[in-house]
Amino acid sequence: MKAEIAEPEVDAPLSEESRADLRLRYFCYAALVIVLVIFATVRIRLRNTPLERDEGEYAYAGQLMLEGDPPYHSAYNMKLPGTYVAYALIMAAFGQTVAGIRIGMLVVLIGNALLVFFLGKRLFGMIAGTVAAASYTLMANRLQTMSLDGHATHFIVLMALAGTLLLLHAMETQRTVVLFGSGLFFGLAFLMKQHGILFAAFGFFFWAWSEWKQGAKWRSLILRGSILTTGMLLPFLITCLIAWYTGVFRQFWFWTIYYGAAYEKILKLSDGWFLFRVMWPWFPRPVMIWLTAGVGLTAVFWNRRGREHRVFVLGFVLFSILAVFPGLYFRPHYFLVLLPAVALLAGLAISAADEYLRGRNVSRAVAIIPIAFFILSYLSTLQGQRKYLFKMDPLHVNREMHPAHGFPEAMAVADYVRDHSSSQDRIAVVGSEPEIYFYSHRRSATGYIYVFPLVEKQPFALQMQNDMIREIENAQPKIVVFVDNQLSWGWDPGWDAKDPYMNIFSWIRGYLDAHYDLVAEVPIDQAVYNLWGAPCRYYIFQRK
Repeated sequence: MKAEIAEPEVDAPLSEESRADLRLRYFCYAALVIVLVIFATVRIRLRNTPLERDEGEYAYAGQLMLEGDPPYHSAYNMKLPGTYVAYALIMAAFGQTVAGIRIGMLVVLIGNALLVFFLGKRLFGMIAGTVAAASYTLMANRLQTMSLDGHATHFIVLMALAGTLLLLHAMETQRTVVLFGSGLFFGLAFLMKQHGILFAAFGFFFWAWSEWKQGAKWRSLILRGSILTTGMLLPFLITCLIAWYTGVFRQFWFWTIYYGAAYEKILKLSDGWFLFRVMWPWFPRPVMIWLTAGVGLTAVFWNRRGREHRVFVLGFVLFSILAVFPGLYFRPHYFLVLLPAVALLAGLAISAADEYLRGRNVSRAVAIIPIAFFILSYLSTLQGQRKYLFKMDPLHVNREMHPAHGFPEAMAVADYVRDHSSSQDRIAVVGSEPEIYFYSHRRSATGYIYVFPLVEKQPFALQMQNDMIREIENAQPKIVVFVDNQLSWGWDPGWDAKDPYMNIFSWIRGYLDAHYDLVAEVPIDQAVYNLWGAPCRYYIFQRK
């Protein structure tokens, strides 16, 4: 009997529909790579843009951590320490330079864009994910939102998106370890800055609603809810333990809890409404992305996948908006937590429109209208911002983002301080410019690296003034830098000189006259409000 010879298997030819899907997938991946390359090119070109004061705070705190000094020991602030740790890791990897920080932030923001892509792709398909990622990169490269700077809100987004993706995976697979990991990332979002707690709240409520919708039993609901909640709480509990172990728990608790609560009560509702009206017209740009996102918001009612994920979309948008509101300060970079939600809505709009047209068997030329519309909007936005994105030098970009703040001048001040002191000398910057400590690599004589709290209408202000005075007088710093610029202090230009909150300035004048010589001055470009005479300046004093 002859043995039968098996014919070799031949792959069945792909159908026209399968080939079209494959071409679409390749097109989307290619488009994603292109927009990320454009995004990275802009960021790398502007890698030497001077740090602003928040970045200076994070960089100085990270620098101290790399030297073994824990947060809240030598530098006080109400923010939780997650961003300090992130900056320390960035500087350990890329160096303690401005360019190193910018490259590290580029990695973070590319991570954000990819997470937006994966989230959009998981929820609404390949087109939605690609459009969402492209939209995010456009909005995260704008002057008006200060998105070029390395703010804590970027890290909130990174952790919140990672937690959200893991949460969706945990709900699909019912794996408790993934659910716990999701909670950890939401907890880290809170640790980056207190605003992140809103995303943790979103994650918990969306998970609880989904479990209830699927008819989960109370025992399972309590058990799995405890696992998710434990993950959310663990980063903060570990932080408290480390603060206790390193001996800074009292400072940590005062600044993040007591002063943080007082800070949130400073502004009245009318003040917040005024700030919102001032800021809002500048934020919803590029206009076409936001209009597209508005269409995406309606798609949760007429698109199949939009309806399927309606609760997720509306909940994510709602809590992203709420994350902007704590304190009612509405600073430009607070709005950065909204970018992923807007980007996802834009992705849903284009994807839903594409599905709508393809479902009606229109011609190919008509079917590509939504994608072509987005591509043209993307290119038009690049064209409209070409001066900033591709031509302006880093110094002018910083001046455009932060006019009159004097951040480029702070680099010159730091150079002088470094050249006229040793690494063992203490210095004091009497103003809110912690970037000078970072640039000069000199330790502060006081933990008050910001002076805003000293003139705020909050119950701890006058005691803080006394504390800073005592710390500086005891340390006898070799060099003192006085920042004569209202933007570095936050005093009300209409205040009377006899106001008790202005007492600190009487002490500054007397102390410097008695113990220091004025050795240099650095004028601050465009700054207006001052106490010692126009123009606003950095005054550099050396101990007699």
